[in-house]
Amino acid sequence: MSRVVSKLVAATVVTAVTVLVAAPAGASPSAVDPDRGPVAFANVASLAVTDNGHGTPGGSVISETQRSPLTPGTSRLGKSRSALPGSEGERAAVGPNYLLEIDHHDVSATLHSRGEPSATARADYVLTDLAAGTPVLSFTSSVTHVACEGVDDVKTEASADRLAVVDATGELTPVALPAPGDEVRRAGLPFGASVELGDDEEATSDITVRRVADFAELLRQDQWRDGDVTAVSGWVVEIDTHVRSVEARDHLDDQLDLPEPTAGAGESGSRTIRTTLVLGGVSCSIPHDFVAGGGGGAEPRSPSVPATIPAGVGAPGDVSEGETEGAVVRAAVPQDGGHASTWGVGLLAGGAVLGAAAWLLTRHTRTSGRRP
Repeated sequence: MSRVVSKLVAATVVTAVTVLVAAPAGASPSAVDPDRGPVAFANVASLAVTDNGHGTPGGSVISETQRSPLTPGTSRLGKSRSALPGSEGERAAVGPNYLLEIDHHDVSATLHSRGEPSATARADYVLTDLAAGTPVLSFTSSVTHVACEGVDDVKTEASADRLAVVDATGELTPVALPAPGDEVRRAGLPFGASVELGDDEEATSDITVRRVADFAELLRQDQWRDGDVTAVSGWVVEIDTHVRSVEARDHLDDQLDLPEPTAGAGESGSRTIRTTLVLGGVSCSIPHDFVAGGGGGAEPRSPSVPATIPAGVGAPGDVSEGETEGAVVRAAVPQDGGHASTWGVGLLAGGAVLGAAAWLLTRHTRTSGRRP
């Protein structure tokens, strides 16, 4: 019996050492460089008032963004995000009138086993102007995807089973998906802006839908970066809302062939508010010397920890200097949380096992001491 207990104690001590040392080492293969190595980002939806009608940006909301881990693995958006804006703070930033419902989403950013980054966003979307009671746009089974498999081998995709846009009667009607470099556009539609308008104002809107073609078109947090080689995908929805006072409307009713006002400018008593949404924004980036399976990485060791950049809410005018297309929102992301979690679990588990070993050893010693 003594030999059996001794072996059990010895095995327990070895297990404890394995938990404390082997677990973090086994979970810590060489990582890619977080600043210039292969990386992918995926975002389900973002919204920004890019012109408040007076030539300056309004507020913005960038939903949670998935960043690929530093070692092979996948970061995936949780199921709690079902609408944009989704809180009082988000509504305060971009206004209470627009509601983007998000269903059946699967949004992920992956670093594959040979170091290739990819990102995918799948979702159904319905945008509604709550103030007008008008459905504005819907995507059914939207899929946006990028993969960076080599410097000369990047892939992009944007598809959907159905796109419908509001017509002049206020009803959603199907339209063909815009081809690369093309757009879908409808004008003079019966809905307003995401922000509240005055009681003495009325509005109509124009809507344009096109594919994301450039990294600058993404609405993103500050931590969302590009690289030497970058692929992007997503849907850009731009809404120009032409706001006019009722008094100005009455004065101009008898005039024909008025020029269409541009965003932020118009005849006296009018203005144009531009609201931009990016649905399923994704990107992947690799350095110029990237080779799948080796090269373009770095030496630091780190566990494969999924990374989510928290949702960012931008106050009016909170757009980075030099940004002309996309809006960038500062949003803090926890640092080294994964390292702490890995070692914390190892230490807790190791402590529990060592405690059990000490108890068994003490019990064994006492039992041995009572023997004749």
